Amino acid sequence: MIISTSLINGFQKEIRAKIFGFWAHVNIAPYSLTKSYEETGVYKNQDFYLHPNKIKEAKHIQATAFKAGLLKTKTNFDGIVLKGIGSDFDTVTFKQYLKAGEMLSSDSNKSYAQLIVSTTTAKRMKLQLGDKVSVNFMGKQVRARAFKICGFYETGLEEFDKQFALSSIAVIQDLNNWGRDTVGGFEVYLKEQNLFRSRINDYFLTLFGSLLSKDTYDALSAEPLDEIADDIFYRIADSGLDLQTIKYQNPGIFDWLELQTMNEIIILILMILVAAINMITTLLILILERTNMIGILKALGSNNAGVRKIFVYYAVVIIGGGLLIGNVLGISLCLIQSHFGVIKLPQESYYISTAPIDLNYAWIAVLNIATLLVCTLFLIFPSRIISGISPVKAIRFD
Repeated sequence: MIISTSLINGFQKEIRAKIFGFWAHVNIAPYSLTKSYEETGVYKNQDFYLHPNKIKEAKHIQATAFKAGLLKTKTNFDGIVLKGIGSDFDTVTFKQYLKAGEMLSSDSNKSYAQLIVSTTTAKRMKLQLGDKVSVNFMGKQVRARAFKICGFYETGLEEFDKQFALSSIAVIQDLNNWGRDTVGGFEVYLKEQNLFRSRINDYFLTLFGSLLSKDTYDALSAEPLDEIADDIFYRIADSGLDLQTIKYQNPGIFDWLELQTMNEIIILILMILVAAINMITTLLILILERTNMIGILKALGSNNAGVRKIFVYYAVVIIGGGLLIGNVLGISLCLIQSHFGVIKLPQESYYISTAPIDLNYAWIAVLNIATLLVCTLFLIFPSRIISGISPVKAIRFD
């Protein structure tokens, strides 16, 4: 149970961190009825951008713009979306994904012709650092821009990596005939806090959600991230701007992550049932082996409840020993995986190359207490067999 819950929680946190590290938590852009990379420009010097402290939940706000194009080399071509970034880009967060080369130059004249592509695109297009490529942009007329590959990035999220490349926002501003004070939108990185429902809440909704009324279910299923985004939207109070969370923009991958919670619940329930059944079997064996003792205790005046307590207490001691051994083994194996990454994963399927571990000791304590309580409750019924044992027959029992 410790290993499974640490793996699943670590997996969910790792994937979320990758998504938020590359895309930010909240995107603010001009309102549009269609989802297109042909963006409508918005004035850059918005009040919330110039004074980010007005959005108290924000850790960082950066301006961006997107433009779809056709990446071409002498022998190959492929569709790509340029993400335009400027001097306000969070390079510290992004550098963890930079696998080779360097970030775009801080000199706007040099960065104008630089391009960072993913390792996925580089393999597919057979690109090397320093290669010259061109990107054709469609419109009323085809316009080509020449770039030099200055770096390769890799998030492990293949559907993103194969689609996006980074360049100077000035390129997109020129292609769209925008001034330097016009951008496509803003990315808002939120401070570290609880942006998702608690695991206990998720468990409750998964197990009993169908029994709740719609209003109760909606209240319990609300994500803190969505509530924060709604609060920011009302504070901005600009009818021309739309605010969306990255979860809303990419629901598929987050639904997949939530599905892992169901897997975790199934694993934990099966494990606890196996433990409970084993303890019931153990208790019955103890009663069978100590039948003579039960008869003697009853003959000496002990009541059924007192004798049952002796066996239940002894079974709890056995459970405690099992919990101790399980905690030592489970936590040790998790620490080994966390520090040495023994278990590897195919990144193209799981988005990460090493099985991640998130050891939450508070949650481990909850698991231990829940296991002890459930197994002890399961022991109460089989212990009632003691009430039907006759002292005379028990003393003669061999």
